[in-house]
Amino acid sequence: MPLYTFAMHKAFTLTLALLTFGGFALAQDEAEYKAWMKSLPPLVGSIRNAADNAAAADAANKLADAFEKVEMFWKSRHADDAVKFAATGHEAAKAIAAGSGDKAANLQKIQGTCGGCHMAHREGTAPDFKIK
Repeated sequence: MPLYTFAMHKAFTLTLALLTFGGFALAQDEAEYKAWMKSLPPLVGSIRNAADNAAAADAANKLADAFEKVEMFWKSRHADDAVKFAATGHEAAKAIAAGSGDKAANLQKIQGTCGGCHMAHREGTAPDFKIK
């Protein structure tokens, strides 16, 4: 009987540790996600104000990187629509960085993906938005 009790105690302790760590990891992911979201508007503004695609390339590359991280975040949550929104933004930012396509049209595409995802996966009011 003592071995059974010890084994149950170990299992309970391990489960508790995994749940605690999992909750911490989720909170950390959400904090990172919010940081990525806050980085997007200044990058979009830099691209919008750039004289041409070459001047927008650095901000567009950073924007593409952020969208790629956002895409992975939503893949881990199995939110297919949000993954598609992020992938569309990622591709449009990469096009701007590469100097292909119309910068204004790609910016419009990026802003459309942001709006669609916000409607589906964000709630609350600024500055206290929450992820749905």
